[in-house]
Formats: sequence, C-alpha cells, structure tokens
Amino acid sequence: MCGRYAATANPDELVEEFEISFIDDEIAEVASARYNIAPTDLVPAVVDREKDGSITRKLVPLKWGLVPSWAKNPDGGARLINARVESVTEKPSFRKAAAARRCLLPALGYYEWRSEEIPGEKKPVKQPYFLSPPSGLLVMAGLYEFWKGPDGWLSTTTILTTEATDEFGWVHDRMPMVVPRDSWDDWLDPLFTDAEAAVAMLTPPLDVAHRRVSREVNKVGTEGAQLIDAVS
Repeated sequence: MCGRYAATANPDELVEEFEISFIDDEIAEVASARYNIAPTDLVPAVVDREKDGSITRKLVPLKWGLVPSWAKNPDGGARLINARVESVTEKPSFRKAAAARRCLLPALGYYEWRSEEIPGEKKPVKQPYFLSPPSGLLVMAGLYEFWKGPDGWLSTTTILTTEATDEFGWVHDRMPMVVPRDSWDDWLDPLFTDAEAAVAMLTPPLDVAHRRVSREVNKVGTEGAQLIDAVS
C-alpha cells in the first residue's frame, strides 16, 4: 500500500510540468513542501474536466481517501486511500471513477514500513523507508470522486497500487502505480471511458531508490525535510 508520501513541488512548477491552465484558489495551501502527507489530508492533483465539449486541465486539492458518490456518509474515506489495480475496474467503490475520473498525483516519493529488529529495542519496530526517483517527480495514478453532503461537495482521491516488484518486495508487498509521461493525456481524458484500457497504461515505478529514514515520520503531523534524510 501507499500510506504516506511527500510532495514538494510548488504550483508554478506543477503548472509548467503538466501544462495546467486553471489553478483552484485553494491550491496554494496544499501545493507546497510537505514531507509527511497522511490519509485525509488535502493533496494536489492534476485533472482534466470537460464542459460544453471543451476540456480544461486543472490543478485542484483533493482529500486523500476516496468517498464514493453513493456513500451514506464520508466516514469510510480513510479506508479507501488505495485501490488495487487488479480489481479497480470491478469494485463498486472505484469502477465509475476508473472510467471517467482519473487524476495524476505528483509526489517526491513515498514511505513504506517493515518490521525490523533494532539493537536496544525489546521487540521489532516499524522501520520506515523512503522510495523515490533519483530525479524528477513520481507521478502516481489516482482516481477521484465527488460526494454531496449536507455541507456541500467533497472531492476525494485514491492511489492505485500493484504488487511490488521483486526489487522492493522485501519492503512491502504493494507499491503505487505511476502514469508514464506519454500516457498523461489519455489517462486524464474524461472522454476516454474504457477503464481497462486506461489501467493497462500504468506501470510500477521503474526507477526508484530506497533509503532508511527516521522514525519521526511515524507520527502524523511531524514535518520537515529531515524526514527523508537517510539514517543508519
């Protein structure tokens, strides 16, 4: 799974990278240097929206943890932070979004934990690792949904995951899927409604490195660039 990640690109960088033409007014609050993004946080997302036959590429904030449009309340969103790519076109929670509401979730990298024996500790601890490309963004594949409640509309997202490659299976058995650059336009296109064909565009991260990092990141709310520094 992908349960925490870092995203540090600012709006100007994202506009240039993804050729965005509309920026949501609230994006400045979420598109900044953040090293410990957790479920239910707002995250920056790239979406294509269609209106009157015209498609606009937007940079918008989405709440991490998908709430299906038919949900009775938004409380279950925190349980749907990930969607398994193997079943995403079939599961009721995800299949409509897989057909028409796909997004890009730009990241610096993501965290995974494994149980390790640590000298001086009486029992195994959850040791975090940070996985990231050597340069550039990790462009994770996401889905998004709209849910209408008594206080208005809620926009939420989930990250698609797949079985970890042999290289990183020792850290965790799942990893986020990414959208290759030459598939960004098709992945985002709301008029391209063949969900299975869209999902077939995705790949596991093909060029990522890992490093052991501080257990400070285990605590939600802890922030700072030191969280991704390598530790022994």
